[in-house]
Amino acid sequence: WIISGANPTVTFTSFSTESGYDKVYVEESGDASFSSGVTVLATLSGYDLPSVRTYTAVGQYLRLWFTSDGSSSASGFEASWSVSSLLCVACDAGTFKDALGREACAPCPAG
Repeated sequence: WIISGANPTVTFTSFSTESGYDKVYVEESGDASFSSGVTVLATLSGYDLPSVRTYTAVGQYLRLWFTSDGSSSASGFEASWSVSSLLCVACDAGTFKDALGREACAPCPAG
C-alpha cells in the first residue's frame, strides 16, 4: 500500500503476525515508484503491537509492504493513516520545504 501526500503517517492499532516469518515493512521515499531514495522506517513482526506505533514520512510517499511465508496464520494487523496540510516556504533553487522546517526540500504539489 502506498500513501501519498504531505507527511503521510501510519499508526498501528493492532498487530499479530508470525514472528520472524511474516513481516510488515514501513518505508518512505520522495519517489512514487520507490525505485530510489527508499528509507526503511521499520520492519515489524510478532504477536504484540510494536513499541513505536506511529511512523511519519519526511517525503511525500509512505509504503507498507507485507510479506509472509504462508506456513501459519495470525490475525494480521490494523492501521490508520493520515496526511497533513502542506504549507510551503521557499528554500534553495526554487524548491520548497514544509513549514515544519524539515531539511529535505522538494517541490510543493500544485494547488
